[in-house]
Amino acid sequence: MKKIVILMSLLCLMLTAFAPAPSDIAIIVNNENTIDKLTIGEAKLYWLRKIKKRWPDINKNIKPADRKSKCSEQDVFYSTVLGMSASDVETYFTQKQYENAEKPQDKFTSDDAVIDFVAGEAGAIGFINAASLTAEAKAKVKVVLLVK
Repeated sequence: MKKIVILMSLLCLMLTAFAPAPSDIAIIVNNENTIDKLTIGEAKLYWLRKIKKRWPDINKNIKPADRKSKCSEQDVFYSTVLGMSASDVETYFTQKQYENAEKPQDKFTSDDAVIDFVAGEAGAIGFINAASLTAEAKAKVKVVLLVK
């Protein structure tokens, strides 16, 4: 019995040690945006359009980009940056749409799709896995925050 407990404990330790770490994410904006750096708090306020509905200096509507399906990048962004659950985010945008006819966040299936959207929309802000920041991606968008 003692051996089984020890083996089970070792197995649990091994599984924990090899569990994937949460993804580092990058908050990105369009290259036209004059913002070069954001804090976590600022990223939250802009992405949720709580500060303003338009970016300063470029006078473009803020267009948040999200993921269509649950993924580790979304989990990190929602919990670390927004401090919200997935259902809280959906409720927030549904309420904003009902109250002010605000368009909800755009949703995409991959980091590449988010990068392409942000590159093509001057007012866009999104999040991607930091590992997706290839030289090509860095040429298309501006990284304003890295979140570990």
